[in-house]
Amino acid sequence: MKRQSTLLICSILLLLVSSCNRDKTPPTIAVTEPAYDGKNIQFGDLFFVEFAATDDLEDGGLWRVELRGADGITPKTAQAGLWAGASTGSLTVAFALDATSWPTGPMTLAVVADDAAGNRAAMFRELNYTAAEDLPEVIVALSDAGDGSCSLLRTDVNGGDLADWTGLPDSYQMAYSDGVIALADASGAEVHLVNYQTGALENSWTDATSSGNEPLVRAVHALGVQDGFVVAHAGGVVAIDPTGNLLFERFSEAPWTPIDIAFDGTTCVLWEENPATGNHRLRSWDFQTGATGPIVALANAPQGWAIVGNQDGGTPGNVCMLEETNGLTLVETATGVLADLCPLLGSGSLEGAPYASNGINISEALFVRGGVLCRQSMAPVTSGSQWPLGGEIIRLNGDASGAVEFLQTGTSGVEFWRWTASGTVPEQVAGGLGVNTRDVLIVNE
Repeated sequence: MKRQSTLLICSILLLLVSSCNRDKTPPTIAVTEPAYDGKNIQFGDLFFVEFAATDDLEDGGLWRVELRGADGITPKTAQAGLWAGASTGSLTVAFALDATSWPTGPMTLAVVADDAAGNRAAMFRELNYTAAEDLPEVIVALSDAGDGSCSLLRTDVNGGDLADWTGLPDSYQMAYSDGVIALADASGAEVHLVNYQTGALENSWTDATSSGNEPLVRAVHALGVQDGFVVAHAGGVVAIDPTGNLLFERFSEAPWTPIDIAFDGTTCVLWEENPATGNHRLRSWDFQTGATGPIVALANAPQGWAIVGNQDGGTPGNVCMLEETNGLTLVETATGVLADLCPLLGSGSLEGAPYASNGINISEALFVRGGVLCRQSMAPVTSGSQWPLGGEIIRLNGDASGAVEFLQTGTSGVEFWRWTASGTVPEQVAGGLGVNTRDVLIVNE
């Protein structure tokens, strides 16, 4: 009996000691983006949250980031992951704000962290959200003026004409970010930056090293990972902010020259060609860290590509290369592994190569083949849909929500269409645009 009492007392003492040593300190959270309450966000934005979560015992745990409605309870969207403890630096989480059911109103951003001992910490930011139905849409058309200059023709959502901006440099492509329209020069290695409020040409970016075949600016896109633009030019690739300041730069080694540039999350992927041999390859970098991925030599000369970083078809790959004969090839840019999957949907030639293809829904490929717009899934890879075109595709662009917008010729002029990530068929946004229309975008301001 005495022995049992002694064991019981020792067990109680051990429990008390264990309780005393238990970690009772919650993690520390520091939110650096958004840096203040009152940030304005809207439907279609790619919204980034940046924060650091640390714990005194370095045992790490779980974090969650949620957007909550005005009721403070219903999470509108959430992302979760692991953090490694006090040694962890800033964590970045991206939200694609594309839920059409969200109403306009205040929202609360909540960053929640639980350490391994079950302690919880939270930090909040108040946001102002504008829903899709409350966004004023303005259609902006880039038009060839016929005198060596270009114009930006604007139409509001109700079809009313707004003031045109004329006398702009001869340009063939454009992109929009943070109140600025970037125009890709039709001949020089220059990107012209136009103030969206005034139409004034305020800044530019120029590369003095580019030479060769025009256009020297091969492609310009909204940067996405932050405000600004990414530019593929004859000499390499750059990212610039809305005022033209350089954010990121990589040069191509001769005789390689860029074809196009795209992003998979924070991974910057460049498609290059050696014109002398006809060989093609992919290069990649992490935009935030600068870390370089392997150079991936492609067995064939692709005629299009698509970013499919969310595909879960069972075969690793975040980039899909398209070729008429060999079909669809998945490339995993982090390892350089290639996987030939299957023939392409449809029949006939890939039209508008290499710029009449894009990723849609971040897991499917959209391309023009034989006068048909084909949307091909990665899971299962042989599935998809086809939509007959009413004319010739002029330009095809993706946006942050996973939708694709395109221009095609029609009976009444140039038509502007959009195929949403969840849509079964594309929908016409505008028609009757002039035959000299070179590019179109929608600005929600």
